[in-house]
Amino acid sequence: MEEACGKVGFEIRRLDHTISRTIEAWVKAEGIDEIPLMNGWIMRYLYENRKKDIFQKDIEKFFSIGRSTVTNIIQILEKKGYVRRESVEYDARLKKVILTEQGIESHEKIEAIIGCLNHRMIQGIEDDDLQVFLRVADQIRRNVEKEKL
Repeated sequence: MEEACGKVGFEIRRLDHTISRTIEAWVKAEGIDEIPLMNGWIMRYLYENRKKDIFQKDIEKFFSIGRSTVTNIIQILEKKGYVRRESVEYDARLKKVILTEQGIESHEKIEAIIGCLNHRMIQGIEDDDLQVFLRVADQIRRNVEKEKL
């Protein structure tokens, strides 16, 4: 148990790195190489919540990332034409973040790539084993979140 304990974080990081590199290579092959992975996750969040008003603070909270990081990502996505900021009627100081048509199209291409990769990742894994993995991953995430300062 003690030996495995020292490998958990390393194996999670290695798996994350391998998945990230694979997605980035496939996205680049599709001609969408200008979207870093985190930007893609934010576009996904905006896509899934496009019927709601999403503000910068919502993105910060959902991804547990800082204000300046989100500001930089939104500015980059805006310059590339993937998102726009728009005032809301009830408070001119607030600006919701909205995917543009270009952002929606890029997201849908990326989503198809991720779906394909997800299917390939679980090939040969029994359903029971996959359910155990998902429960363990969730418990690890909750354990780590308890340690936040």
